[in-house]
Amino acid sequence: MKRRRIWLALVILVASLTATLVAITVPKVNFTDTKLKNGLRVIVSPDRAAPVVSVAVAFNVGSRDERQGRTGFAHLFEHMMFRGTDRYPDYDGETTKLGAFRNGTTNSDGTIYYVVANSGYLDKVMDIEADRLQHLKYTERDFRTDAGAVLGEQQQGAREPQRIMNEKMRETAFTRHPYGHTVIGYEADVRAMPDGYAYSQEFYRRHYRPENVVVVLAGDFDRAAAKALVHKYYGGWARGSVARPPIPAEPPQTEPRRTTVTYPGRTLPIVSISHRAPAWTPGDRTAVALEVLGQAAFGPNSPLHKKLVLQERRAQSLAASFDLLRDPYLVTVQATVSRPDDAAAVEAELVAEIAKYRDSLVEPVRLADIKRNVRYGFLMGLESAQDVAFALVQPLASAGRLESLEDYFRTLEAVTPDDLQTAARTYLVDRGRTTIVMVQGS
Repeated sequence: MKRRRIWLALVILVASLTATLVAITVPKVNFTDTKLKNGLRVIVSPDRAAPVVSVAVAFNVGSRDERQGRTGFAHLFEHMMFRGTDRYPDYDGETTKLGAFRNGTTNSDGTIYYVVANSGYLDKVMDIEADRLQHLKYTERDFRTDAGAVLGEQQQGAREPQRIMNEKMRETAFTRHPYGHTVIGYEADVRAMPDGYAYSQEFYRRHYRPENVVVVLAGDFDRAAAKALVHKYYGGWARGSVARPPIPAEPPQTEPRRTTVTYPGRTLPIVSISHRAPAWTPGDRTAVALEVLGQAAFGPNSPLHKKLVLQERRAQSLAASFDLLRDPYLVTVQATVSRPDDAAAVEAELVAEIAKYRDSLVEPVRLADIKRNVRYGFLMGLESAQDVAFALVQPLASAGRLESLEDYFRTLEAVTPDDLQTAARTYLVDRGRTTIVMVQGS
């Protein structure tokens, strides 16, 4: 599952990133970074090539900021923020009149809202967005309606094998940190949401504050004029007064963990093996090497993928998620097994492959190919303004600075086969392993 996704239409980056990536250097971003007196950060990146403007707002609040008994509220507020205000009671109607595309997304580390519109509407879009962020208004009836919609969403996906695997993986691997629950939250908490109107207002006051947000403007506008609009619509937003609770640290894992899940329906066996991973640090060679190792060991061009999926066809799929989050999380490899009686043998193959990279080095030529794949894969993902935006959110969400994207590519270029082996020996160890196996019920 992919967790490294982002926001905003920084169209000007396409040309510069193309040139720098092809030259095997690092991306250079044309932007200015400003912090208002109230703590709000503003990233401005003009590009006059097309009459389009994007406004993206990223809040530092995700499922990691939720407490026990109140899981799912970050995602619920993604729904609530499309309610109106006294000035603009019909948010959807107002943005529709502008011909704007708008949406939001919530993940473990943050919540992002974005609008793409004709650049002639920048002033209006800024007004509408700033108003709803600062003056959201909803009744208890509105709240209950949206809480019911979230329950429907939760129930709709409750029997999806991948969701069940993800839930069990988190629940098994984590004992204290909020990464132990999924973004949508525990079913019992979601069912109790309609009675949480008062708590929802507290949640809004605590997290939806200017010091907890980054506003990004990109597209067809004058830089000075855009900054003036930011000051006009966001400068008067008062800093928060409700403290954010500390996030409990997860204690070290000292022995392997394992859970078998019986699926109440028809499914092929699924084997998922996770290991403890560090927080995302773009200048940490061992951390970046761990991400690269996922491609080397289990990517579509890896020897094991060719063997299990293409040649022997013992696995329907083999995929690795070696992306890193704000806090120490997990890296995972997952296989969907073709025959039920072969699940244990495929699991053994995965474990043996992990051990292999602790004991031997990746060939330099293959490592160079993987690096190029990472760089060009990043580039090829910039097909639209929205793609560019969602390719840049990680350095902002996890490191708080766009320059960290440059740090990441510098570190990537410096990674050696020895670094991959160090990453495997550091993180892909037996005591940090969590195994989830899904089997079909009788």
